[in-house]
Amino acid sequence: MKKLTALLTVILFITTGALAQLGEIKGTVKDKKTGETIPGATVYIETGGNKTGDASNIDGKYTIKPVNVGTHAVFVSALGYKTAKIKDVLITSDKITFVNVDMEVVVTELDEFAVVESLHEIPLIEPDEPGTQQIPPKQFKRNVNRNNPILAITSMTTGLTLAANGKDVMVRGSRPAATQFITDGVKSITGSIGIPGMAVGSVKVYTSGIPARYGDVSGGVIVVETQSYFDLAQKYK
Repeated sequence: MKKLTALLTVILFITTGALAQLGEIKGTVKDKKTGETIPGATVYIETGGNKTGDASNIDGKYTIKPVNVGTHAVFVSALGYKTAKIKDVLITSDKITFVNVDMEVVVTELDEFAVVESLHEIPLIEPDEPGTQQIPPKQFKRNVNRNNPILAITSMTTGLTLAANGKDVMVRGSRPAATQFITDGVKSITGSIGIPGMAVGSVKVYTSGIPARYGDVSGGVIVVETQSYFDLAQKYK
């Protein structure tokens, strides 16, 4: 009976962790020149050869969910407009990523299929979450301290201080014990990230306004998501 209970606990833990690694994409599709919304535009992403998407409504708004965490490309097509491709759209767990698209009108008849590519800009500090800072995968990989994740994270965000031992992190002057580390939805019991820098995908740091799902935290929370299949696939496109 004890073995069965332990097995069920492990299965529940794994399932809960897996369900947490999902996000969603929302946005508005507009005419780049007039600023008017475009209804009926097809918006989708490709994951593992499968397309997941939505059509913009009368207000030009769309929603794609659920979306696996990682970096994706968003494609948008509409009659009379050039197809748009927004690269490097970073999806993090339990978060809505907003991707607004400005479409360019097809002025002349084109002989070839044309795609207008643009890069999705990720703000370091979210306007609606001023106490949250995000480090995209590409930005993390460019950091000279990437092989030392803690040093890299503290050097790229504000409000964090690295303790003298080079391991503990203090958020806005709080004790190191008040800083919580979450890696792929799992709370660290060692007080560290627990993975090498080469495995780090995206990083989200909460210095205030910490979501209730992380419990009663007096310091801050550092959320790390490892590189996914979709991040690796983007490298070879």
